[in-house]
Amino acid sequence: MTRAARPRVALTLAALLALAIFAARSAHATAEEFSTFSVERQEEDDETALDHLMTRFPLVWRDTWERSPLVFRTSEGCLTSGQWFQWTDLKLETALGKRASLGVGYIQRRDNTVSYDDLALSFRYPIRAGRIAVDFHPTYDKSRQDFALTWDTGPDTTALYALVRFTIEDMLNNLWAWRQSRVGDQSEPYLKHPYVPEAQIISRHPGLRLDLGARWLTPSEKQVLGLFAYSPPRIQSLWGALGWAGAEADLAGFHLETRAENKQARSTDQVTDYSSGDHYDFRRQWSAGVALSHPIATRTTLLGRYVYQARTEVYGEGIGPGRFDGLDRIAQIEVARDFAPGWNLRAGGLYDRVGYSREGTTPYTSEQRVKESRAYVGLLAKFGNVSVEGTEGIELDTEPYQVVWHHDKGFLKLQCTF
Repeated sequence: MTRAARPRVALTLAALLALAIFAARSAHATAEEFSTFSVERQEEDDETALDHLMTRFPLVWRDTWERSPLVFRTSEGCLTSGQWFQWTDLKLETALGKRASLGVGYIQRRDNTVSYDDLALSFRYPIRAGRIAVDFHPTYDKSRQDFALTWDTGPDTTALYALVRFTIEDMLNNLWAWRQSRVGDQSEPYLKHPYVPEAQIISRHPGLRLDLGARWLTPSEKQVLGLFAYSPPRIQSLWGALGWAGAEADLAGFHLETRAENKQARSTDQVTDYSSGDHYDFRRQWSAGVALSHPIATRTTLLGRYVYQARTEVYGEGIGPGRFDGLDRIAQIEVARDFAPGWNLRAGGLYDRVGYSREGTTPYTSEQRVKESRAYVGLLAKFGNVSVEGTEGIELDTEPYQVVWHHDKGFLKLQCTF
């Protein structure tokens, strides 16, 4: 991708909202979600596309997550011998006076695509149409604390849920520059301050569900001190966009899901005297998929799924110049059976047709492969207010590294209400 072909925001958002559903996501973002976003780094895990598919939360848990004010969930699993997938979400809410409430939210994202944590304190006040909230995101580094104003339709008990949020990223960095312009131990005042407008709509009806949303990290620029005492300062920039949309429907005894997502970010790090490269780094990952399930016997369901995923990362001088492109075409088939109240056993297989290419210089390498395949068995159980799912992967390929018997990778998910 040439710089002349950089995607524009209007076209990006239009394309995002036209896609069919990916997973329902938490409608919140910080600059760290885009600054840590990586595409080529996923090549450290040759089975990354299969691993991320296996770490999705079970669909039967979704209503509890969306509608409960007191709920916790986590999805964890093995990526490589030294990398651990960890997605954690927490929602709490309590009374703040007669009508107002205080919400506490925590998000943890640690994997080979992003790495960030976020704690949110939401002071919510009901109004005639929905409710408004003032959100505070505290961090040790004061200049990275975010503030947001949110409107939504209130508790998730209605068929239509809508949310609009405007976040001031790093609000204390130089909003009052005479008081605070330090990040860590350095002065990093913004020349162009970042903001995050975002929106989400979910429409839920018997046999039909629609979900779409988007958020945009506005382009920002900040001045950073040089790496050494007499080094010239640098100008760092960051921009990001994320969109998802989708639909589910029950048709003639079949359950149909369509899912899609697009995420991209662009950053630079340029010395002000132009004595080095600009460290340009553009990354984009998008995917689209469809799944169809149907009962084939009493308490037994057959599911088929296909996912198409494309990844691109382009590097400028200082990192590259170089470019990486990756492609995954994943087919999945699964049989699941409810064999007792609260107990479900599933077994299936995954096949990923892999493609990738490189031009110039890039910082990562890839395992030589044209396909990845895996069988798996999983058990889902419910104990009171706690639901758990464990999945064991079974290696089907001949790998260049040692595999213990046929054990591939394991994944564990947990969700509970309070």
